[in-house]
Amino acid sequence: MPAEILKFSKEQEAAVLGKRRAHNSRQERLAKDSEGELIGNAYTIPRDAWAIYDQDLITLQRAALGVFSDLASLQRNVPIGKVLNYFSKVSDQGEVNSSVDGRSRAKADAPIIDYEGTPVPIYDTTFTFGWRDVEAARQDGGWQYLDAATRDNGNRRIVEKMEDLVINGDTKFNVAGNQVYGLRTAPGRATGLFGNFDLVTATGAQWVSAITKVLLGLQAKNFYGGATIYLNYGDWFAASVNDYVTAAPQNTILARLMAIPGVVSIVPSTAVPVNEILAVVKERRVLEILTAMPVTTMPIERKNFTDEYSFQIMTAVAPQFKRDYAGNAGYAQFTKG
Repeated sequence: MPAEILKFSKEQEAAVLGKRRAHNSRQERLAKDSEGELIGNAYTIPRDAWAIYDQDLITLQRAALGVFSDLASLQRNVPIGKVLNYFSKVSDQGEVNSSVDGRSRAKADAPIIDYEGTPVPIYDTTFTFGWRDVEAARQDGGWQYLDAATRDNGNRRIVEKMEDLVINGDTKFNVAGNQVYGLRTAPGRATGLFGNFDLVTATGAQWVSAITKVLLGLQAKNFYGGATIYLNYGDWFAASVNDYVTAAPQNTILARLMAIPGVVSIVPSTAVPVNEILAVVKERRVLEILTAMPVTTMPIERKNFTDEYSFQIMTAVAPQFKRDYAGNAGYAQFTKG
C-alpha cells in the first residue's frame, strides 16, 4: 500500500491551477508586447511540465516521508489566511443517569474549557532557470530538457522540513505564546527511559521490555487504544533482520514486537534520533495535520522579457498535538537510560 500524502481540497487545487494559468496568460501578453526583440523570451509552461513537477513531488514524499506520511490521514484543511488555529482542552463533566422512563436527571455540570493555538507557517524554497536556458531547452524539444538538479534539491529540502516538523516542531514561530510542537517537544507527552542499552544491538527481550514501557506510559495518560511506534531507521532495520531468539530462529524481533497487544504498526524514519522511541495514538482528539496548502510548485511572477523563470516550492502545514484539561495526551517519547 503506497504511503499517504496530503490531499488538495477543491479550493486549494483551484488556487494552484489559477496561479499557473494566470502565469501563462501574462507570458502570452509579454510575448506579444515584446515581439521582434532579439534578447529575451516569454514562454508559457505546458501542462506536461507541471505534471512532471507534481509527480516528482509525490514520488519524493512517498519515498522520504516516514512519520509525516503515516500521520497524513489525520489531515484537516484550514484557511490559508488563518495564522493561528485553536483547539479546546476540556475537563470531565456531568454524570451518567439511569432511568425507566428516559427522563434525564443527570447532573449537568459545565465543563472547564481552555483553548490553545497552533500556528500554521508557510514553508518555501525556490529554483530558477535563466531565459537562455529555457530558450535552449525549447530548441532541444521542451521543458523536460531543463536541468532538474536545482528543482530536485528544492523538493528534497521542503520534504525533509515536513518530516522534521512532525518530529521536532518549529520554535521559530511563536504567536501569542503558541508555537508549533513535534512529537519530541509537545507538552503532555508521556516520557521515560526504556533501558540502558542500544536498540541496534538489543536482544529480543530488551526490545519487548522497551516497547512495553512506552505502551504503559500511554496507558498512564489514559490512552489505551492502539499505538503507532516510530523508530530511527537503523534501529528499525536491526529489529527487522535480527531473530528474536538466536538459538531457535523463527521470527524476527520486529515480528515479535508487532505481536504485542496495543502495537498497531512500527514505522521507520531517518529523522527519528538513534535510541529513541516515539509513539502516538492516531486519533483526531490526539493529533491533526493542519493543512492550509499541501506541498506544491507555483510560478513566480515574471515581468520582463529577460527575467529569470523562477518557481516556488511551498507548503503551509503544521501538526497540532492536543491534550485535555488535565494535561493527558496520546503521544510518547522514551529514550535510552
